[in-house]
Amino acid sequence: MRKRRITKTVVAGFFVTLALCVALSAYIEYGRRQREDDQMKFIAGTVSAQAYEVLSAQLNKAKTLEAFVVQSEGGTEGFERVARLLVTDSTVRNVLLAPDGIVSAVYPLKGNESVLGHDLTGEKAGDKEAQAAIDRGDMIMAGPFSLVQGGLGIAGRLPVYLNGSFWGIVSVTLNYPDALSGLTVPDSVAAQGFSCRIWRVNPDSGIEQTIVKSGEGIQSRAFDYAFPIYNSEWHVTVSPMLPWYSNDSVIYSALVSLLLSLSVATAVASRGTIRRMEQEAAQNRIASLQKQLEFDRTNVLLAQISSHFFYHTLNAIQALIVLDPDAAYKMTEDFSRFLRFKVDSVSAQSGLVPFREELRTVRAYAEINKVQLQGRLNVEYDVFDADFLIPVLTIQPVVENAIIHGIKPKVGGGTVRVSLSREDGQYIVHVSDDGVGYTPGEETSAHSVGIQNIRTRMEQFPGCSMQVESWPGRGTTVSLIYAANLTKESE
Repeated sequence: MRKRRITKTVVAGFFVTLALCVALSAYIEYGRRQREDDQMKFIAGTVSAQAYEVLSAQLNKAKTLEAFVVQSEGGTEGFERVARLLVTDSTVRNVLLAPDGIVSAVYPLKGNESVLGHDLTGEKAGDKEAQAAIDRGDMIMAGPFSLVQGGLGIAGRLPVYLNGSFWGIVSVTLNYPDALSGLTVPDSVAAQGFSCRIWRVNPDSGIEQTIVKSGEGIQSRAFDYAFPIYNSEWHVTVSPMLPWYSNDSVIYSALVSLLLSLSVATAVASRGTIRRMEQEAAQNRIASLQKQLEFDRTNVLLAQISSHFFYHTLNAIQALIVLDPDAAYKMTEDFSRFLRFKVDSVSAQSGLVPFREELRTVRAYAEINKVQLQGRLNVEYDVFDADFLIPVLTIQPVVENAIIHGIKPKVGGGTVRVSLSREDGQYIVHVSDDGVGYTPGEETSAHSVGIQNIRTRMEQFPGCSMQVESWPGRGTTVSLIYAANLTKESE
């Protein structure tokens, strides 16, 4: 009788513990799926923003063509000179003028001869968008569609009006898929376990047309985000690449649940301490969940991008294309380097990058701001050649704060200085400015949040810290201290 009672207690302990573990695992899985949904929404927003940035950098050239037509009062003399400034790389297939919708001038002419005489208000691929642009009185993006001269392209159709009357259409045609080669996010999200597809409903056929695709996902868990782009509608669909039951956390939870239940049953049979084991298991799960939550929060902090900075930079590039093409090329190169590092930082799973890489981004960011501030910003560097790892995005945001909160508000501008030293097995980066400064504790909310975000990332790695000193009217100095032996396993 006693042996039977012990057996029932052991069995009951096993199944009760197993049920509790399954419920806890289901709760953790629910939380993971919620975080996964939030991450998919964030990725979709980031992909759509980058697609707009990449395409607008080229399609906005149609505005320059519009200005040319208006200034020449509808004439086409001098078109080739202006067009040569717009067709600067292989991404742009051609630019053209179409008075009354009939193409009369195209550059370059070689390879595009068949476009001359084409009626953009006709029935061929891409013509519906041109007609819609005329009806709306605003630019509409067409494509990807089959070009008259062969191949695929994306075009910006912009109607032009002179003295209130319709003159015709100007258009910029981009080679597809070359026009979207600057998209880095779809490939980076695959490393995070998600597939990404950019698509649209083709107005000519009425069916879905895939534009960019990365990986194969589970459609039952897909998140679709529709976004407008030059009066057209594109979609970004993001979905996990693996089913829920193949996730490491689910397998881990199942194994832990089974082992824990067996352990509890054994403990009951031997008068063990079931309460202690449950508490330890719960603490381990909570610690694992907290670590995952911190990782997700850090990823969001790393992916924060200033849309105002992007739009100001793109507008500056657009203006320089006509005024100073060499400067526009240099600024585009700096902006590309800055953008690529920002996006790649989201997938830096170790949280560490080489000092040299972040310094390159700092230089690119500073050069862009030099152009925007028109001589009010001077940046000096006193660094030696060093190869060590640092927490990602800890130097560039400090330089950004120095420029935005220190130099920009100061009449006449000022200087930001970046220096590197090594002391007692540590690397120290000093970022100082002679800007307006502030009284510690009285900084703006945006400035204090930025400093706290950097401090949070630094404190995740042993031996790393940050010190801030500021004096009103005299400037600010931020010292970033890095352990010299940081590795990708040290976190």
